[in-house]
Parts: sequence; structure tokens; C-alpha cells
Amino acid sequence: MYRMQKEADFNLGLERLLKICSHEIGHMFGLHHCIEASCVMNGTNSMIETDSHSIRLCSLCQRKLNSGFKYDNLKRLKELEEFFQKNNLDEGLALMKKDFEKIKNK
Repeated sequence: MYRMQKEADFNLGLERLLKICSHEIGHMFGLHHCIEASCVMNGTNSMIETDSHSIRLCSLCQRKLNSGFKYDNLKRLKELEEFFQKNNLDEGLALMKKDFEKIKNK
């Protein structure tokens, strides 16, 4: 945790924790590393890389996850949007709103 929080404010530390945990939980659900640069399943080797990566799954990894077990993706995105809003995580909030709008307009 020290490595994630060193020279970081609370929100940056929280974003780092969420990115790393999301990545590792992805592995627990059978996802492998992704070559898509904007995917949380793209591996990182430093905090600088972690900071530059997205907190979200790319559309391919989302489909892989949903093929393993069924879940309500609209509900998931709405809950993530609410979480990011409540915790002032602006980057994550913008991404979830973008994903939510894409799915809602299909």
C-alpha cells in the first residue's frame, strides 16, 4: 500500500488501488493480460504505468467476462458510475458514463 500511496493524494491512491485490484480480480475470473492499451487487464510494471492506464475493461474483455457468467451490464455500469461519483473519481466517472451511453443507445 505504501508504494501506491507514496507521493499521492487520497484519490490517486484510491484509483491505483482500484486499478490493481480490478486487474487481479479479472485474473480470478479467468481473464488474461490484454494487449489493448486502454484496458485494466493490460499489465503494468510501475506506478507511472498504472497511473496512465484505464480503470475499465476494454469491450473485448467485457465480452469475455460476460461469456463466463451472466450479469446485468447496465446495472454494473450504473453502480460503477454512482461509486465513482460518490468518491470524486472523475476519470472513472467519465469512462463509466461513456460506456453507459454506448450500451443505452444500442
